[in-house]
Amino acid sequence: MDPALSVRPFRASDAAPLTDLLHAAYAELGAMGLNYTAVDQDVETTRARALGGQCWVIERAGQIVASLTMSLPPSDGLRELTAEARVGDRAWLNQVAVSPALRGRGLAADLWHRGRRWAAARQATSIGVDTAIPAVHLVRLYESWGFETVDTIHWPGKTYDSVVMARPLGPSDA
Repeated sequence: MDPALSVRPFRASDAAPLTDLLHAAYAELGAMGLNYTAVDQDVETTRARALGGQCWVIERAGQIVASLTMSLPPSDGLRELTAEARVGDRAWLNQVAVSPALRGRGLAADLWHRGRRWAAARQATSIGVDTAIPAVHLVRLYESWGFETVDTIHWPGKTYDSVVMARPLGPSDA
């Protein structure tokens, strides 16, 4: 990773700048008509979601430019929507965001590696993720990370169906 970048755990005081990053990173999805929560979530939602698991941020010159959250167990709302989120020892990947100006530099991959190590250290045996079916580029990204489709859900209030994907954890993830 670029030496001008540093990774650290989320702090509650990061909620406002992380919200700004999420809005910027998810704007293209909003423009596609996909009303992801991160498109316009408020600071309190950001804080609650980040503190609902383990969240990392990447900073450059004191600004948050990327983030990823893992939760174990997945959220109650997700567990109500799919049995896949109730699978024992399954962590969940949430709200991956990279500043549009810094995409393609491996920031998401670095955070994904940290998330897998974190989940494996907590004896998770697999990781799940859900994303909008029309967000084909995200579905392809998760497939490239080893995820396979296991279910389809519809979050209340969303304009799209979501694909639920899962991936086993193995020795190389620890």
